[in-house]
Amino acid sequence: MQKLRRIEPGAAWRIPPAEAGVAPVAAWRTWLARADVLEMQAVRHSAGLTRRRWIRSLALAVNLLGNGWIYLPLAALLLHALARPWQVIGVAGLAVAICHALYAPIKRGCARLRPFEKNPELTGLARVMDRYSFPSGHCMTLTAVLVPVVHALPAMWPFAAAAVGLLAWCRLAAAHHYPSDVAAGIVFGMAVSLPCTSWLLAA
Repeated sequence: MQKLRRIEPGAAWRIPPAEAGVAPVAAWRTWLARADVLEMQAVRHSAGLTRRRWIRSLALAVNLLGNGWIYLPLAALLLHALARPWQVIGVAGLAVAICHALYAPIKRGCARLRPFEKNPELTGLARVMDRYSFPSGHCMTLTAVLVPVVHALPAMWPFAAAAVGLLAWCRLAAAHHYPSDVAAGIVFGMAVSLPCTSWLLAA
């Protein structure tokens, strides 16, 4: 485990001159290690809320749905609501496939340990699906799927925004991710899915 150095005020995001010439992956790992310290408070606060039984149950349920179960009722909704649902389902599937092809090597390259692995005071709320923390695959996948869904059903955008936001918070509450993990997952999912949607579902 990488030993963290004390961070002076205002220096959290600067790479020291001695590190400026290192490989980009190593420099990025250094940046993430420093971000761990700054973001851990948000994770601890979110995880602490799960001491309330109903919040814990909500976080567990949302994390379970994010493992893949949410996509079955979502597909059923598209089949019911759209005249040509398979176009949207196909674009969503393509976006997810591209995301995951890129996601695995990025995750291994960054090798960011999860909050509950870094902080012994935290306990992972549910089983993790892979080793590392950055970026959030749950948030990436849900975002990639919901972009073409919202394109086809614009009235669903409030539900989509709420669903992504709730999943992001529940990933923090489970002590599986830092805020920057879920933010990166959302941005990554949109960056892949928006072009796919624009090109393949153009009006």
